[in-house]
Amino acid sequence: MDRRQFTMSLAGLLALPGLARAADPVFLGYTQEMLDQAYDQREWAANATQVIARYATDSAAVRKQFPPQTERYGPSEAETLDIFAPEGAKGLPVMVFIHGGAWRGLQKEDAAAPAPTFIQNGCLYVALNFANIPAATLPEMAAQCRRALLWLHANIARFGGDPGRIFVSGHSSGGHLSAVMLTTDWRALGGPQDLIKGGVVMSGMYELYPVLLSARSSYVKLTPADVVVLSPMRQLANLACPVMVVSGDKESPEFQRQATEFATVLAGMGKLANRFTLFGKNHFEVPEVLNTGATPVSQAVLAMMAAGRR
Repeated sequence: MDRRQFTMSLAGLLALPGLARAADPVFLGYTQEMLDQAYDQREWAANATQVIARYATDSAAVRKQFPPQTERYGPSEAETLDIFAPEGAKGLPVMVFIHGGAWRGLQKEDAAAPAPTFIQNGCLYVALNFANIPAATLPEMAAQCRRALLWLHANIARFGGDPGRIFVSGHSSGGHLSAVMLTTDWRALGGPQDLIKGGVVMSGMYELYPVLLSARSSYVKLTPADVVVLSPMRQLANLACPVMVVSGDKESPEFQRQATEFATVLAGMGKLANRFTLFGKNHFEVPEVLNTGATPVSQAVLAMMAAGRR
């Protein structure tokens, strides 16, 4: 079902009198089936398998050309990160990328493809690894990502990075986790509240309530308190930096709505750095715009990082 069919089906369904209980809307007019589809990006991208495979092959080529330094930031086997740095790096801004995969797939080895965009433009690039569901719960995943950011703040100078110029980005579930990092109370964890100087959230989810009404609740298990803490839209008081919001115009309607609403709120706070809606791009194609420094998104990201120079 494509977006046009989905919209027509939704509109037609809501116009029918005497709907059966099974077809009653569960959220914003969506029936359960439609909400499940709206949070399943494979329903909207026929080439999903091919694009995800491309993440791995493109990243493998980059890792061969620019071998990273792999470091452990936490106690578990999954808590590692890859640091890509230009030769002779010293005091350079740092971009940390949090991979997607619906909170249960992919790893740092699938997230190296954007590295040349950054290291060829005077920045460090860090591909973050962490445990996925079911090996870890979503709160545990967020805690691991926070440990990684604190570790980088304490240690990145040894690799040529500037701990005062750390930026974070992520795609899909990584877009959610990057937004969680941006809205974290870092002072409560012993770091400066402005630990992160800017963010790039791509095709993420910023309010978890509707997500957990969908079929994703079959594997994402959260308490009501977890939903509050891990919904960036509810933690914006902690945001201390500008944020870019990126999405594709071929994404599911819920991912488009989440991006638009998050960007609107950020703009009202004076924290929206840029809003990009990528023409002709589905959910899985969106992060590939970072694989070259020539795209408008990459240029805006590099400009944001350059603007933070001391």
